[in-house]
Amino acid sequence: MIETTAVSRPRPPDMIPGYRLEKLVGQGGMGEVHRATQLSLGRTVAVKLLASELAKDSNFVVRFEKEAAALATLSHPNVVSIVDKGKAGVTYYLVMEFVDGASLRELMRSPHLEPALALRIMVDICRAIDYAHGRGVIHRDLKPENILFDEQAGRIPKVSDFGLAGFVDINSPTRFNVTETHVAMGTLSYMAPEQRVDAKTADHRADIYSLGVILYELLVGEVPMGNFDPPSQRRNGIDRRLDAVVARCLKPIPEDRYPTVRALLDDLEPLAPQSFSQVPRHVSALDRAKLKLRRALTSAARVAAAVLVVAAAIVLTVAGIRANGRERRVQNDEALTAILEKSGALAAAGRLTTTAEGRLAALGEGPDAVPLVLLGRRAALDGQKLRFALDDPDQPIGRAEIDLSELDGYQTQVVAEVTAQPPSQGFFARTGRVITGNLPHPRAALVLEGLPGRYVALVSSGTGEPLRLEWALMERRGVMLGPDSPADGVAVLDVKIDAQGELLAFTGTGKDRRQVGEPIALGASWRRHFGKMPRPALVCLEGACDFDRINFDVRREPPRVEPPPAPVVKTVSAVRPAVKRTAPKPAVRKTTSTRKRR
Repeated sequence: MIETTAVSRPRPPDMIPGYRLEKLVGQGGMGEVHRATQLSLGRTVAVKLLASELAKDSNFVVRFEKEAAALATLSHPNVVSIVDKGKAGVTYYLVMEFVDGASLRELMRSPHLEPALALRIMVDICRAIDYAHGRGVIHRDLKPENILFDEQAGRIPKVSDFGLAGFVDINSPTRFNVTETHVAMGTLSYMAPEQRVDAKTADHRADIYSLGVILYELLVGEVPMGNFDPPSQRRNGIDRRLDAVVARCLKPIPEDRYPTVRALLDDLEPLAPQSFSQVPRHVSALDRAKLKLRRALTSAARVAAAVLVVAAAIVLTVAGIRANGRERRVQNDEALTAILEKSGALAAAGRLTTTAEGRLAALGEGPDAVPLVLLGRRAALDGQKLRFALDDPDQPIGRAEIDLSELDGYQTQVVAEVTAQPPSQGFFARTGRVITGNLPHPRAALVLEGLPGRYVALVSSGTGEPLRLEWALMERRGVMLGPDSPADGVAVLDVKIDAQGELLAFTGTGKDRRQVGEPIALGASWRRHFGKMPRPALVCLEGACDFDRINFDVRREPPRVEPPPAPVVKTVSAVRPAVKRTAPKPAVRKTTSTRKRR
């Protein structure tokens, strides 16, 4: 933040009608940004003033107006929103939401920025730019100074400063902006090569180049220059797959980069841990030391046991070095979005029913073969159960996907009885885990998954921890806790999206059926949050898991029944029909003869 100085003299508090300027919080090439109060609503806003000397230049006025037009086009949780714009005397102003946190530049100065946090921030930034591109807005000045963190909203990043934005008519290939030909505009270190030559010809792929520079700087701590080293070679703990992502973003030729930010997100989201509404507690070194001591004291009731504990610790240390840290606990978000290699396929006995109302797949007894695709750790059928045995400690994740085609409907549900148990191990291994605190955390999850990185999961713990309903659906993500998982590890899980678009989760059956968390309203168009019609998956983590009585149901829209045609009712006219008149018959005169017959 910048305090008021003699160079930037205080502005009159009431110079902008309807707003009271309170404090200068920033300065840039276009003007000043003040914290202010919107008098009509009493809320804090940010007022951006165009510098008086620039207000005399029509080009800068148009750029200032263009920023307002860009912000008015966008409404996204990771984009600073606009409140108002106008002109007071000779002063042009924009009113935007006030973001009370630091910039990404200030966060980068922290020496302890973890790669996991960097990736979560980067995914949010990319989502904002992908949204802007979808609305025909190209930022063209992406840099850490233009990314602000909203502290009150949970430190979510927000993209700001669209003063150099370009516009593309999404209904035609014609671009319209005010950038002059053969003029470079932006910040040199973050500009794509083509933008340095001619900003007017730079399209949305220039933003992708800037995103690559920011990603590299977040991971390494400096911008890439010349023939730069891959991020994983510059810093320990960085996934090597990020090297290819960064390299593709920073290709000198636009055609060699990602074609869209959405394509970049498809590669980036699976590598980024998801952020939840309840952040998992970080276990410090002191906490781990206390846990070790407590476990050691409990196990040291006898001298002989203490000797065995020490021996087990030595054995575990050697094994830990050889395994290169494979004892690290696998987090739910890592496992549920992990890219796993296909390990096999199964055909489980069951029933596949397709009707006009929908489709039902039930695994168990039945004449049909229900196809399953296995990823990661292998699984096998044990009667009616699908079983993941922890026979490969190097692969703690196993996933089975029910492979059904032609899925479509307005509501869906997946139900299964799941069991999660710790791996069976010898005494030395168990004792070593107690000392080091690397206790196994077996979990079984019922998942509805859409495009990569988009899912809903109900997770049961084999150690009695609370059930967890987790979701990551584009910008909507979070976690809610339910009742404790059953002590024996066996739980009936039920995940459902009903006809009103409400996400519901339950555990138990009959009178013991309980709801996990609160309903989540996704809306009638809930399928767009997944990117496609979600498919069911069964996931096993760090233990042995059984899945039994698996049912997956998709309900289609009921067919429209055309009402029968209304019967034709013949109405009687109120006008009396004309009576056909006929000529009267001539009257026959009966004459009585006065003559007597003789």
